[in-house]
Amino acid sequence: MPVTSNGIHSAALGTDHLFVGGGDGKIKKINIAVGQWTLSHEAQLDSKVMNINLSNDEKEMIVGTVSGKMYRVLTADLSFMLHSDAHNACINDISFGNDSNVFAAIDESGALKVWDLSEYKCQVTMMPAKVTGGVSCYVAKDDNTILTGWRDGFIRCFDHNRRCQLWEVAQAHRGAITSIYADQNYILTGGQDGAVRVWQRANRKLLAQFNGKSF
Repeated sequence: MPVTSNGIHSAALGTDHLFVGGGDGKIKKINIAVGQWTLSHEAQLDSKVMNINLSNDEKEMIVGTVSGKMYRVLTADLSFMLHSDAHNACINDISFGNDSNVFAAIDESGALKVWDLSEYKCQVTMMPAKVTGGVSCYVAKDDNTILTGWRDGFIRCFDHNRRCQLWEVAQAHRGAITSIYADQNYILTGGQDGAVRVWQRANRKLLAQFNGKSF
């Protein structure tokens, strides 16, 4: 019987059921107690299912996905909750804001995550609409927005409370933006092109630049 549209990547066998994880991010529960296999439940996770581990009492499963997330899944109806989260690519920069328990981290896959050290959990994951590597980040001390520099030379600003991107400056540098800083009035960026640039924070206009050696 067809089970998944993008390949079977993991499976776990229970007493009367087979649990299958697919490349389409779906978990499926198949009844194998009778002669003919029948699909009874399915659930959609965030990305490709890489591993399924069934508990000894067969009441729940731990399921891991390619995006670095781990879920607890009840076998009765495949209802699930996020257990833990992680980066799945090189972390290129980290920044604390005013709260010593909260920091932002940006990685090469383009994921910007905000972490809570009091609970050791990810609060939110944000990504730009265009897939590109994240290189640098800075949590602004005045409003806790997160200014970020990217492999495609863009500056992007995110609000983790609203879980969205607020604005971007296209092609702020030629190549990656390797460092970024902001205060109430200005944004400073350093790029792979060897330039340091000063931007007006209110309207994102370029005010000055200093050119050095490119890398």
